[in-house]
Formats: sequence, C-alpha cells, structure tokens
Amino acid sequence: MTHSGLILIVDDEASIRKSLEGVLGDVGYLCLHAAEGAEALALVQSRNPALVLLDIWMPGMDGMETLRRIKEINPRLPVIMMSGHATIATAIKATQAGASDFIEKPLELDLTLAAISRALARPETGDAADAGVLADPPGSKAPFGVPDLQRVVFEKQAMRGSLVPQKTLAHGAVLYGQGLHSGKKSGLILEPLGPDSGIHFIGVSDNRAVPAHLDFVGSTGYATSIRLGTTQAATIEHVMSALNAYGVSNLLIKCNGEVPVLDGSAAEFCSLFEEIGLENQRGDWYKIVVKETVSIGDGRETIRLEPCDGFEIDYTLDYPHPVGRQHCVFRLDDPAIYRKEIAPARTFGFVKDIGHLQRQGLALGGRFDNFILFGDEGPINDALRFPDEPVRHKIMDAIGDLYLLGRRLQGRVVANMTGHSDNIALLRKVREMMIQQG
Repeated sequence: MTHSGLILIVDDEASIRKSLEGVLGDVGYLCLHAAEGAEALALVQSRNPALVLLDIWMPGMDGMETLRRIKEINPRLPVIMMSGHATIATAIKATQAGASDFIEKPLELDLTLAAISRALARPETGDAADAGVLADPPGSKAPFGVPDLQRVVFEKQAMRGSLVPQKTLAHGAVLYGQGLHSGKKSGLILEPLGPDSGIHFIGVSDNRAVPAHLDFVGSTGYATSIRLGTTQAATIEHVMSALNAYGVSNLLIKCNGEVPVLDGSAAEFCSLFEEIGLENQRGDWYKIVVKETVSIGDGRETIRLEPCDGFEIDYTLDYPHPVGRQHCVFRLDDPAIYRKEIAPARTFGFVKDIGHLQRQGLALGGRFDNFILFGDEGPINDALRFPDEPVRHKIMDAIGDLYLLGRRLQGRVVANMTGHSDNIALLRKVREMMIQQG
C-alpha cells in the first residue's frame, strides 16, 4: 500500500535519513530527504510534502529555525521534531513554535509510526481522507498527537452526587522548571481534551497516556506517582490540586516523568489557568456523594471521610518545635479562595531529614526557592507566607490526591498527621464502595 502524500525527512546524519526512508517505505510511505535546513525549505516550497520529520540539532540553520520558517511558508503543515539529547524546555519551545509532536532518538518504530499516523489524521493537513484514517470529530479539543485514552472516569459514575459541568482549558499552555525529587529539568505541556476524556499524563514522545486515576497509582512515598507500562508521572499532587479547585475534568498533560515543583506550591498553576481561561463542556459529570463514614488508621495518624453537603478538609498536624501544632479547616467551593488561602502554601521539610531523603534518591531538586526548610528555630531560607503554612500545604496535597477518581468528592475529610499514602488508602475505600454500588 502506498500512502497519499510525501514525508520529508530532514536530518544531517545520512544513516538516519536512509534508515527512516527504508522503514517508512516498507509500510507504504513515499519519502523525500534533506541534509540541512535550507534544502528542506526548498523542498517544502517545491514539492509540498504532507508531513516533515525534522531533527533539532543540525549545523547551520538548526531545527528550531527551520521549523519557524516552515511555518511561515505553510502554517498548516505538520512537523514532528526529533532529537536524542533535547531537554523538556527544547520540546516545549518546539511545541510553542508550532511542532505537531516530539519524538526522541533513538527512534522506536512503533512510536514513530504512531506519531506520523496521528499527525496525518488531523483535518488541518488536508490529507486525512486520502490517507484512509479518521480525523477528529467536529468540535474535538484533541491536540496534535493525542493518544488513545482510557476514559475510566466516565465508564460508570457510581455514588452520584451533584451534577457539575465538565471543563477543559481554553487552549494549550506550557510551563517548565525542575523536578523536586529527581532534580531533573522538567516541564508540562497542557493540551485541552474533549468531553468524557478525563485527565491524562504522557511523556513528551510517548504514545501511551496514563490516566490520573486511583487505578494507576504507583508510589506514594513523599509524593504521588502514577504509572502505566513505561509511562510514569511523578509528583502530580500539586497540579491535580489546582485542577480539582478549578473543576477541570478533561486535560492531556505532557511531562518527562515528573511534574516540575515550580515554587513548591500550586500558585503558578492557578495563575496559568486564570490567564488562559477555562471552557465548559457538555456531558454528565457527577460529584461522588459520601453517605456513610469511612476511615483509615488509628492512634496519631488517622483520616476519616464523612457525609457533608460540600467538600471540606479539617486537618491537624503536630510536629515538634518550631512547627508545633497547627489546625486548619478549608471548604473547596470557590477557586478564588483556594488560590488565596491554600495554593500559595509550599512544600516543607526539616534540615535533619534532608540527608536521609537524598540518600534515598529524593529531594535532589530541592533548592532554597522551591520549598520551606525548617531548622531548630524556624524556616531558614524564607519567610512563611502564612503562620500555619505547613498545615495549609497538607490540605493542598490532600485536595490533589483525593481527585484521583476524576470526580470531586462530596464529603468532609478529617485528617491527623496523614500523608499521600493515607489519602490514597482512603480513596481506595471509596472506590470499593463505588464498585459495590455498581
């Protein structure tokens, strides 16, 4: 079978051009190739390819500049960027400049073919019908390169409470920073999704997305991580907290394994959501109503969920001096109040624990500007934003963790000295109740 349209391969390494041309030819694609940017631009103008595979690192005119000029010639031409040593920041810049997708070298055949197929299926290319593939339905919010999604949130909405509108972002956005625990450069590409999709995380060049859902939670030690196959997203609780507060139900989040810590709070996510705006969507989406009390733990570390007309968290922590005993009650019903009272509260830790954490491979990205570090007499790196900032941060984390059924809880949480593992254990009990109700 020969596919309609030409694929232009642009790479300064002849072996890669030859290999790609052979692989794509075997599955029916016709190919052109160029060794540098100027030659690629000439072929775009003279041969009108249907898709461009473009290496980022090339001598002379690099891939980013070539991408910019291709988009000046034909803004609708899909371009998939390739690189073996690009950071997440480079991938984000490529997306901002109009790239359809980003794949990492060494290229994996299945991932490469899947990315090409998705890009050619977009109606913007003008080749969807000829290629014999289905384009997105009218009104779809799916971005370039959206993978197949497991819409587990919308399969069965048991324990139905109040009906609320589904929401997504008004358009795509990007953020990048550093992972708190990995210490690696990290970032996010946020892309709107259509109704009944759910929230999903995916690697920059992966084709398998992992739902932000309890069924896929992996680790809960010091942060919450989700995993599906080789796709993993770590430290998701801050962005999930902000998504819960703003009622976002459908979103694709691309990252390179760990959500950036930013300043250690959820404030920047709130600012981003308000800057780009939200969009209401059609489709049923119900809160999870709690009609009977469930609890986890005993003694000093406990968490309980009981019936309530809204979603409320009553949290108590009790650490030695200088933190001491702190208590806070927060009701989640207004994003503006969340942004003011909860979102700015930062991750915190203690000087005595840092060495232990780093020996476990954690807190490698901890700097003086992305968390509060307590010494014997108080915070040693910055002033507190609230006198009780630690307990507010615990509430922020819980709001994120307890959103991992993809629907807001309608109940009151009472917690004492609990963390991510306790939040997830409580949510598993709710999940058991939902299964029992069918």
